[in-house]
Amino acid sequence: MLSRFAPAGRRTAFLASLASGALLLAATVLPQSAQPAQAAPLMRMPFRCGQTWNASTRSDHSPQFAVDFNRDNDFGDAVIASAGGRVTTVRNLGDTSYGRYIIIDHGGGWTTLYAHLSEFAVSQGQNVSMGQRIGSVGNSGGSSGPHLHYEQRLNGADQRVVLGGNPVTYFDSTQSLTSHNSC
Repeated sequence: MLSRFAPAGRRTAFLASLASGALLLAATVLPQSAQPAQAAPLMRMPFRCGQTWNASTRSDHSPQFAVDFNRDNDFGDAVIASAGGRVTTVRNLGDTSYGRYIIIDHGGGWTTLYAHLSEFAVSQGQNVSMGQRIGSVGNSGGSSGPHLHYEQRLNGADQRVVLGGNPVTYFDSTQSLTSHNSC
């Protein structure tokens, strides 16, 4: 240890050596999971500007933080990308589970999933912009009526949905939300 009375140049060299050693130790000892998580991109409602939808959440939903969006006569309404990214999945599971669904990769481990669609408007590998039409509301898969099942995921794990910086209310609740996507 250096005395606080050591020459300034020697103290600076000593402190730089300590800092360098600490960085080397952190890089070799800290597990990958200790790295900071990427901030979520700004995500908007997956519907056109000005449309009002009911957002429903339930404690028994699978996955738990998914949101079901619906409104009167919504079958066939446009579903749009809640943020820009690359389409990684366009799949039809038939009459089970998500039915017709799309996954968009937004970078930093963040993805969104749009399920129970009636049709697709994008293809796998396609880049999309926020507000671009990707499909239509439907009743496919294990759905009990027309609606959009929507998820936000980080590294594959479902997250509480945040739209335009505002968290959706959980659980067993329905709230009326107005889209500001691409307004």
